[in-house]
Amino acid sequence: MARKNEKTDLWTVVEVMEVSQALKGKRFSITGHLGVPRDRVVKIIETAGGQFEERPRYGTHYLITNKDWNANSTVAKGKSSKLLEAERNGIKIISEDQFCQMVIDGAETAATGTNLI
Repeated sequence: MARKNEKTDLWTVVEVMEVSQALKGKRFSITGHLGVPRDRVVKIIETAGGQFEERPRYGTHYLITNKDWNANSTVAKGKSSKLLEAERNGIKIISEDQFCQMVIDGAETAATGTNLI
């Protein structure tokens, strides 16, 4: 379930961009309530050439979460099982903002044919 938040408009921008291959070779998992429904985030990932993983297992590059990811959970001091799994597997935990910026930067790189690194 998505909750409208200050990032919802940013998601809308990312959805309408030409993002082909912006996330090529990257694998993502999601935890928490984001600014848009999860299926829309998965569609952005896949449209941009990335792969969606239901769980943040070994080989997953990023776990996308929000600023109040699971604050009411009583399990492991508020951390979701996916967040704990990501920490155990050394997966980089990124915010919605960081993910959207990654898509935007990757789309710009693909469009210009230059490498930002």
